[in-house]
Amino acid sequence: MKTFLLPLLLLFPQTALAASVLNSKHDLSADSGTSGPRAVSEQDTCVFCHSVHQPSRVESLWGRKDSAEAFTFYSSNYLNNYLGMAAPTMADLQGSRSKLCLSCHDGVTALGSVYNLAQPIAVQGSLTAASVIGTDLSNDHPVLYDVKPGAGPPTQPGTNPEIVLPPAGDRVKVYGDSKRVECTSCHDPHDDQNGKFLVKSNAGAALCLTCHQKAGWSASAHATSNRAYTPPGGAATTVAEYSCRSCHKAHGASSAQAYILNGAEEATCYGCHGNPPLTGAKNIKSSLSKAYKHPTEAKTGVHKNPEADASNLGNATRHGECWDCHNPHQAKAGTHAAGSNAIGQVLLGQWGVEPSYGTTPFTQPSSYARQTFTNTTSFKEYQLCFKCHSSYAFGVTPPTGLTDQAVEFNKNNASYHNLGVAGALSKARTAPPKTTSYVSPWGYQSVMACADCHASDSDADPRGAHGSTNARILRGQWTSNTGRSGYVTGHLCFKCHQANVYGAGAAESNTDATAFSGSSGSKNLHAVHASKSYACMDCHAKVPHGLNRARLIVYRSDPAAYRGGVATRGINSWTANPRSYQESNCTTSSCH
Repeated sequence: MKTFLLPLLLLFPQTALAASVLNSKHDLSADSGTSGPRAVSEQDTCVFCHSVHQPSRVESLWGRKDSAEAFTFYSSNYLNNYLGMAAPTMADLQGSRSKLCLSCHDGVTALGSVYNLAQPIAVQGSLTAASVIGTDLSNDHPVLYDVKPGAGPPTQPGTNPEIVLPPAGDRVKVYGDSKRVECTSCHDPHDDQNGKFLVKSNAGAALCLTCHQKAGWSASAHATSNRAYTPPGGAATTVAEYSCRSCHKAHGASSAQAYILNGAEEATCYGCHGNPPLTGAKNIKSSLSKAYKHPTEAKTGVHKNPEADASNLGNATRHGECWDCHNPHQAKAGTHAAGSNAIGQVLLGQWGVEPSYGTTPFTQPSSYARQTFTNTTSFKEYQLCFKCHSSYAFGVTPPTGLTDQAVEFNKNNASYHNLGVAGALSKARTAPPKTTSYVSPWGYQSVMACADCHASDSDADPRGAHGSTNARILRGQWTSNTGRSGYVTGHLCFKCHQANVYGAGAAESNTDATAFSGSSGSKNLHAVHASKSYACMDCHAKVPHGLNRARLIVYRSDPAAYRGGVATRGINSWTANPRSYQESNCTTSSCH
């Protein structure tokens, strides 16, 4: 047959040869120019797949013996649970185009196994490991599923515009009335001009984007980055050009996680954000290797796609993967600005919840509203954190050692650090303190974000609550020693509150902080206590998010989660005063 094909090919320009199976890896004839396996003596190129007479299938004049192997198919929470699609079966595979490809690429069926010959054609050499798909298709791009434009769950069809059909005339094909995906949707076995027998070039993810049009992708950091990148075993390129392939692998992906990722969960992100990171990228792995961090590396296989509600966020399935906070298809460079609670661009495409409160302080919200982060002005960082650190996720019982942050930031509480929760009023004093009480740019009416306190102990690390050497992923130390003599530098309170006003060594005559009227005249209340080796936590809540008591003042009778000072010290009662206090305003067990 080859002697018949060659004269015909000579009638066409040289470009026709580039689109020919001749001398490609699919040319198994004895005189093929391929470096791969080939026949010992058979010189016919087409006979390895086709038969003019007695084909095994009339369609395509298919002449190979089908693979007799049992196959495992791709499945995921997204396809099978969220979209409600049934996983493929062996019955779906029979008669499919994909079954034809697997009659070689299963790695089991002999390359020379032809339907109408009693004995296989003798072939020397074998497929490379990269060419063997195997019988486990669970780590390969899904086939035998139908493309549903717009997708969405069965009760809400068309709610996911990220999935589309190939445009009319596109070289990417889907088949039948159901628009089924087959191996030949992306591969043309007769044409290797694009490499790997792809139907068209995948530069800049052009092939992937034919069907997958992720919201916000074209402007995202991963789609626009010109940073140099050399994939394992590949040629030098850029992050933007390699695009989807930087994280996903169409064949032979990690078997530890669905979604055809290069590595298991965070290991995929570490491909660029590991230690050392890709040049110019953030080293997140080092932060997540610190003593206190989100359980990104500790939990495996818990996260699902999508997690559109709290059903997978409770105590039994509590987790914190990279994509619980970041959407890799939409994230851009840029964290929140100091003095603002608005999300930074690194959180675009994620989601959180906005609480709704009644009028009772220090109680759980009555409801939560889901918020999808589509811009950096309308959405707040605390909404992301509340998704996991509130009753939205765990109901009435917080995880061991944690508290309900939505209760602590209840807008009706007497005091709280100001995250700017909707409807909340600043609980700052009516007579504002002097500006020297705060570290610039902070002031008494500043709005904060969670990451202003919860972040790495080193400001040189990437911003965000990845990991820290300090408990609770805090930027500074927050212990029962905070504020005492010798315990000022590096402590959390003094990231915003001036140590020379509130800490040990502060001048008692400096009444920029709350004043104390004693027998010897007006003094700095905090300096008086610090000079006697009292710490911030002796009077203020150990979890200083918010309390139903002014100034975050904590009593010895409060829950243990909020008491952090020396056991023999602590306030029994305290009378609020806007500005000036006397000893009679405070009763304790061992001081007054």
